[in-house]
Amino acid sequence: MRINRESLAYRSAVLAASNILLQLMGFAYRIVLSRLAGAEGMGVHALSMQVYSVLYSVCISGAAVAVTTLSARLYIKSGIHSVQRLMRFAATVFLIVLAVMTCPVLMLREGIAVTLLGDGRASMALWLIPLCIMLTGLENVMKSALLGMGKVRRTAVSELVEQGIRFTLVILLLSNLSNGDYEFTAFLIVVGMTLSEIFSVSFLGISFLRFLKKEGKLSRPDASPIAKRFFDIALPSAMTSITATLLSSASTVIFPARLMVAGFSNSESVSMLGVISGMAEPLMALPMAFVGAMCTVLMPSISGRSELGDINGVRRKSKKAIRVAAIFSLVTAFMIPFAPTLCQALFKQRIDLLLAVMLGIKTVIGYFLVVTISVLNGIYEHKRVLLNSIIGELLQLSLIWMLTAVPELNIYGYLTGMVVGDGLRLILNLKWVKKSLKN
Repeated sequence: MRINRESLAYRSAVLAASNILLQLMGFAYRIVLSRLAGAEGMGVHALSMQVYSVLYSVCISGAAVAVTTLSARLYIKSGIHSVQRLMRFAATVFLIVLAVMTCPVLMLREGIAVTLLGDGRASMALWLIPLCIMLTGLENVMKSALLGMGKVRRTAVSELVEQGIRFTLVILLLSNLSNGDYEFTAFLIVVGMTLSEIFSVSFLGISFLRFLKKEGKLSRPDASPIAKRFFDIALPSAMTSITATLLSSASTVIFPARLMVAGFSNSESVSMLGVISGMAEPLMALPMAFVGAMCTVLMPSISGRSELGDINGVRRKSKKAIRVAAIFSLVTAFMIPFAPTLCQALFKQRIDLLLAVMLGIKTVIGYFLVVTISVLNGIYEHKRVLLNSIIGELLQLSLIWMLTAVPELNIYGYLTGMVVGDGLRLILNLKWVKKSLKN
């Protein structure tokens, strides 16, 4: 039987296989990293990466969604030259926004680290983060265009090799240069991240040029304006990501501070952040490799069906995606009883069963959340995604602020806020998906 390489199932399978390898590589990397950097070193790195997350949200996230969505529509109607035109426009917008954002980050990095992040040791890593974001943004523009056109194999190869280079560089840097200074440790991790991005930018650029040479003669560029369509998608998508990232970063930053109110020391608080964000949570989220792969191809697929007016095709793909999320929710539920033992064996950090249960619930909600976001973005409901994100994230931040500082709850107050906030956001998304698809 001949395999249909244009099908959602095939493209999802390719990305799922890639994501599984990435998860396994990342898992081994985190085990080594946790021992080289320690829980406190990973906590300092997690704090510095909040600036990376904010810059990514402002400069890249909206453009990536717009390029993925529009490239799927443009490629179906007018071919690869229109996608090339879209990429140039998106890259120009990205570089202008990044230039505006870089100056205050570099000029105010000490104040950002001490005042906003709550730990001056995060400041050294901020020197390199804008450069890392520049390379990541260019990579994402090309990757989003290729995904929109259904060219998933090149993006999968790029991710695998890039991560392999990143993990190798970071481990070598920490092994040879780390001196026990957690500020320098976080800086070395960002150095490895930045250098690895050079490969992806080069590989994806060459890949797109090859596709352009192969398909260019059959393509007729669409001369219609793309700026309005781009910003109609990019602005609400960027606002969704910015809002979610700012509030999520605020939750991460206030977590150690609120634990200190509950009676923990600064070192204990930062270490607990490292255990959750760098060890236990990635362990529970291993099945996201499959769900994330499916959603990566789901949004452009739904966007293309929507462009052709095939509402039945949109409904069918949405139902399949929700079923897949349900299946992997069962896998996560099965993992919960073994999580404390695995965390102890792999990371030499002990977590209790209740923490594993709450992380498992958060992970399951996350599966359905990314599916609903992909569906809503695919049918141009970007503003609804933004509104639901603001409501859920505000509730989450409020609960984390109140509950984490309660001595009897501490870390479980933080997780309760995460679960309730994401749960509300999921309910709102599901209601709108049902209403939009009238099913």
